[in-house]
Amino acid sequence: MDKLTITTLADDLAVSQEQIIAGQQTLDEKRVYAALDGLGILDHSITTYFDQSQDAYYSGESNHQLNLLNLHDPLKDLQDRILTNHVDGFVDQGKIHLTYNHENPFEDGLYSRETDFHVLLYSLKVIGAVYSIDPDDLTKVLTKDAVLSLGLAAYSLVHQPIQA
Repeated sequence: MDKLTITTLADDLAVSQEQIIAGQQTLDEKRVYAALDGLGILDHSITTYFDQSQDAYYSGESNHQLNLLNLHDPLKDLQDRILTNHVDGFVDQGKIHLTYNHENPFEDGLYSRETDFHVLLYSLKVIGAVYSIDPDDLTKVLTKDAVLSLGLAAYSLVHQPIQA
């Protein structure tokens, strides 16, 4: 994957932010999934996880950051997201650290396209900034649950009904 693929994706999403959140433009989920797969963090292609049970993911691959509360439900129903929100350290010296927050796009029982979009966009900006400088070090510190969260956010932005 080109070093600017993720940054370019984030920039393109930012331009279309209002339309995607409003449901007037469809998110190019395949482009997002290709970028996530290109990171090489998850063991399998991101699309193979959506129908997997939360329990199977938790016991097989998760780094235990996500709140998996309904273990028999598929991952696509998960309401927790991990937002990659900050990078610090010295990227050029291979000493980086990412910080994460939990976000819930289903707060109060209603789906928030804006929350999922911001998880996706902001995380891609942070990840893209590190990837463009040192992709090898990024793969050492970026967690599987954070990458899965981006896939889940993209999936929900396309597949969740738009609420009036």
